[in-house]
Amino acid sequence: MTRDEMLEIIADILEVEIDEVQEDKRLEDYDTWDSVAVLGVISVINEKFNRFPHASEIQKYVTVKDLMDNFR
Repeated sequence: MTRDEMLEIIADILEVEIDEVQEDKRLEDYDTWDSVAVLGVISVINEKFNRFPHASEIQKYVTVKDLMDNFR
């Protein structure tokens, strides 16, 4: 998965425009970073990588980059 594809998926999960997604931005700075977004991340990771991370793992991510690092 390319960097741009990851950013597009994250933008979709966060319900923002792709240009609003920056790797160094804190997830908590997005109003839509909530339990529904966490479920979206779990779903994408499961679908694309056949892994099923626990919500508590996802909630430990601080930045968009932390999230991207787990899209591999």
